[in-house]
Amino acid sequence: TGAGKTTLFAVAAGSVPAPRGRVLLDGKQVSGKAGHRSVHQGICRTHQIVRPFAKLSVLDNVLVGHYYGRPGPGHGTPLEHAMGILEFIGLADRSHQLPSQLTLVDRKKLEVARALATGPRVLLLDEVVAGLNPVEARRLVDLIRLIRDRGTSIIMIEHVMHAVMGVSDRVMVLDHGRQIAEGTPQEVVKVPQVIEAYLGRDGDEPAEEDDPKPGQPRGETRGASSPPP
Repeated sequence: TGAGKTTLFAVAAGSVPAPRGRVLLDGKQVSGKAGHRSVHQGICRTHQIVRPFAKLSVLDNVLVGHYYGRPGPGHGTPLEHAMGILEFIGLADRSHQLPSQLTLVDRKKLEVARALATGPRVLLLDEVVAGLNPVEARRLVDLIRLIRDRGTSIIMIEHVMHAVMGVSDRVMVLDHGRQIAEGTPQEVVKVPQVIEAYLGRDGDEPAEEDDPKPGQPRGETRGASSPPP
């Protein structure tokens, strides 16, 4: 909590301007531009609290992503493209339902589907498995891995460590806005500063009101997954 993860995504996705520094994609600056321009350059994000268009069907929500983004050629008609994504995500049989009729895990899948419809080269996933039971989380991680294997690079923010360890090629850990570690998942979990951020030190005072909830780490873990070469 307060590590700067959402701010990082907001800057990268064009939601808020960066007071200093730049975000580059393939050597081109993408920060400091309107959100739709970031999407057109190939960056799209999801939100931890899902934000579907409540009065649009599942299919129409995905179509909005198609028309808003630049998915490129080779996807057929907009309808074929949207239905293809829903088939891949596992929501094709619910395409005409409203988001309110979906379970939490399916609303999270819809959030991912809408982002995929824009045709991203880099997909920013903000705690996409948060709130799911272990079976749902494992299946969603499998889906994330499939997205990566289809050629989309992924940056994910996650507290659920098995999700980070299971899909990430590279991990960066933020603690109170400061990067304290970077490396492979196996390397990062051995870093003393990471262990301290997640478990605390002997003699630490009990968490204050603005600290994370019991069992929730102070640090934020960002996992980066790139498609195979």
